Amino acid sequence: MAAARLGIIAGSGTAPRRVIEACRAQGRDFFVFCLEGQADKDMAHDAPHLWLPLGAGSKLRDGIQSEKITEIVMIGAVRRPSVWELKPDWLSLKVIGRIGMNMLGDDGLLRAIGHAIEQETGAKVIGAHEILGGILMREGVLGIISPDADAQQDIKRGIDVARALGSVDVGQSVIVQQGLVLGVEAIEGTDALIARCAALHRGGPGGVLVKCAKPQQDDRYDLPTIGVDTIEMAAKSGLRGIALQAGRSLLIDRDKVRQLADEKGIFVIGVN
Repeated sequence: MAAARLGIIAGSGTAPRRVIEACRAQGRDFFVFCLEGQADKDMAHDAPHLWLPLGAGSKLRDGIQSEKITEIVMIGAVRRPSVWELKPDWLSLKVIGRIGMNMLGDDGLLRAIGHAIEQETGAKVIGAHEILGGILMREGVLGIISPDADAQQDIKRGIDVARALGSVDVGQSVIVQQGLVLGVEAIEGTDALIARCAALHRGGPGGVLVKCAKPQQDDRYDLPTIGVDTIEMAAKSGLRGIALQAGRSLLIDRDKVRQLADEKGIFVIGVN
């Protein structure tokens, strides 16, 4: 039996393109909904697609139904707008009124949006890892560089802080250097966190970026993710390594990340 037609709601970064490539490799029918101001401009130029403003709930619903889509994946980074920036249509206003957008953290908001999509369209929301085989971070060191005892302590400290941060639905990432928390992720995202912490770098071995899923997180939405760009930024900012939660984080372009991390002298490790 043929796989259900997949709708890809795409934000920025390389992950949406990887889902498109996976669908083609699997011979799976798909359609891309590119979010205006979020998705990369050339991301779906060679794929069936539709550009949508963030607040166009009715246009998304109509597109899902007219394209006969039965499964949806939400993938890629999305800068969270204010309600004023969103310019919601009547359906989006209905959803916002139902969920109280400004009262929710990112996980709560994505969960509510996914529920609204399922209610309004009848399509089922699934996780990107269900399409991209082998994308989940595995336990253990990725490349040839391992964290030393001091880095292991920074990782442990980072996990404790990231779990506390995630429990109140604020962020997924923290940077720790020599036991000191240089920064935690809020609305700005991981790349901005790394850039901000570059100016706070202290003498001695560099800091460690730790990324963990929130304890209450729905794994269909916004799992912690790194790719080649993350390694580039980490190296530029003087970080010595990255630790991801094994089994609940996404590693985009595994082989390229491994190669670049080894070249830059950065460890990447999956931890429980």
